[in-house]
Amino acid sequence: MNYLFRSLLLTATLFFINEIAFSQSKDVKDIIALMRTEEEVWNKGDIDAYVNLYAPGDSTRMIYTGGVTRGKDNILAFYKKYWPKEKMGHLTLQHDSIEKISDKFYYVSGFFTVSYPSGKEVKGRFSGLVKKIKGKWYLYTDHSGS
Repeated sequence: MNYLFRSLLLTATLFFINEIAFSQSKDVKDIIALMRTEEEVWNKGDIDAYVNLYAPGDSTRMIYTGGVTRGKDNILAFYKKYWPKEKMGHLTLQHDSIEKISDKFYYVSGFFTVSYPSGKEVKGRFSGLVKKIKGKWYLYTDHSGS
């Protein structure tokens, strides 16, 4: 009987340790949902909805090969100038790291692929910070390059 109790206790303990180690926090799930929304609105060609995923304010920034664009309004102007709907293609994001920095910031990195009807693909890496504002996650610093 003692052996059976210890076996059950050990099994239950291992189960709960496994659940804790491999479960995702609500924040991580919400950040992954933000990434799925990025893909969805980009793939619809809705650049306004895409930029609405950036945090409000002038400290938000997008870092790219040509420099840095700061502020949500400037980021929107950049996308409208350089990414018309016909150039947007189909975006796929795959995270490889989502690391908590604080209750309001996570560092996210991974890979992106933009596929075009012609068969051409542009692949690269992204990294950045997401920021929680009033319970909602936003892109705060976005860095990507192929």
